[in-house]
Amino acid sequence: MNKKAIILGILVLLAVVTISGCTSSGNKNSVNVTNLKVSSEGYGMYYVTCDIVPIQDTSYLEMVLVWYDASGAVIERSPLAWNINDAKAGQTIKARGTASLYQKGYPAKVQVLIFDSSFSGGSDKGNIFNQTIPVG
Repeated sequence: MNKKAIILGILVLLAVVTISGCTSSGNKNSVNVTNLKVSSEGYGMYYVTCDIVPIQDTSYLEMVLVWYDASGAVIERSPLAWNINDAKAGQTIKARGTASLYQKGYPAKVQVLIFDSSFSGGSDKGNIFNQTIPVG
């Protein structure tokens, strides 16, 4: 009888966590990203812009930028370049992520990662969008 109660408790807990959205979906088809561009503002300031349209209501989105030089070496990682709460399905969101690369080198390309959970900047795993674009 005790084993059944423990198993039932675990199942209920897992159901609550799943329903509450406390976990990242990691669903690569949960957003459409268009008009992805990178620009320099001068003095080592760069920004990445794009339009994001969620396929479903999403409680959180964040953009991480990984900057590479011409040899392919990472010169900077911008773990929280942009974020938004309560993104609605079908609504176009204008995103603008920024980074300061002053005295860090000249970027040749930037990897744009979008996550649907917070604090994702330390890992590339679980992203819902991943594209690398040239700088220049």
